[in-house]
Amino acid sequence: MRVLIADDSPLVVDRVSSVLAAMGRIEVVGRAGTVLETASAVRDLKPDVMILDLQMPDGSGLDVLQGIARDPSAPVVIVLTNHGTPQHRRKCLQSGAHFFLDKSVEFDKLPEVLRTLNAHVSAMRSSAADSRLGAPDTAHEENRMRE
Repeated sequence: MRVLIADDSPLVVDRVSSVLAAMGRIEVVGRAGTVLETASAVRDLKPDVMILDLQMPDGSGLDVLQGIARDPSAPVVIVLTNHGTPQHRRKCLQSGAHFFLDKSVEFDKLPEVLRTLNAHVSAMRSSAADSRLGAPDTAHEENRMRE
């Protein structure tokens, strides 16, 4: 699974990177510290998952969420922030975040969320690979058998 970490704090980026490295089968494809860098990284790197902070030097993670909301190839977004108020949570989820974690009290949930996503992404890739390798199309096979 390909992950982009978007946070302006080197300490947080290092901590998240350590968690990801310990999990295995997860590749950190990029790091971004500003809204502009994050938007570019999402477009250029096409990560499966983005871990996104809300507070950035040039704007808000909400700007990123709103910018990718209509893109069907947008990554799954995990907001990881110190702004864990119910209002922030609601606004992020309404703006397209898939998960919302408060750094100060929910950081330890990050590995569980990533394990679930990694299993999902792996299953999707396996299914896509099967179809590219000529795995039988069951609907087509059933129609052919009826002829």
